[in-house]
Amino acid sequence: MRRKKRQVTDLIAIKNFVEESQVVRIAMNGEEYPYVVPVNFGYEWNEDKLTLFVHGASEGEKINRIKKDPKVSVEMDGNHQLIQGSRNAATYSYAYQSLIGFGQAEILADLADKKQALHSLMAHAAKGKPFDEIPETMLKQTGVIKITLNSYTMKENVQSAKR
Repeated sequence: MRRKKRQVTDLIAIKNFVEESQVVRIAMNGEEYPYVVPVNFGYEWNEDKLTLFVHGASEGEKINRIKKDPKVSVEMDGNHQLIQGSRNAATYSYAYQSLIGFGQAEILADLADKKQALHSLMAHAAKGKPFDEIPETMLKQTGVIKITLNSYTMKENVQSAKR
């Protein structure tokens, strides 16, 4: 990270940022171009290890690319705000928080694993609102991807910004 003063190392702050985020962008390799897709997600922490869960169709571009190469990178960002300067453009800045990570994606096949991942996703998206049990027919039809991050970093610029 080039600007170390913007690096966030406090695990509680990182966990809070992940909890507040609702969209993760997943970058996958391709033969000609990289492919980036924004998706909602669920997650779980095991100490400082972050695992993400996403869902979608059981076939398509994401699935095909992950089958060919499971290496992915992820990005989350938020808390955007212009930091107004004087009339000189060089005195303006922009407040933000972002997390970038690198890891391995795997397509879940086991119904119990898919169920647990979708419950994690629903718990994150619905924020404590009740939801019915996920029917087995839906579990069978839904594509679920588990992303285990090998590394991640978070940075922020919050100087003079109201959060």
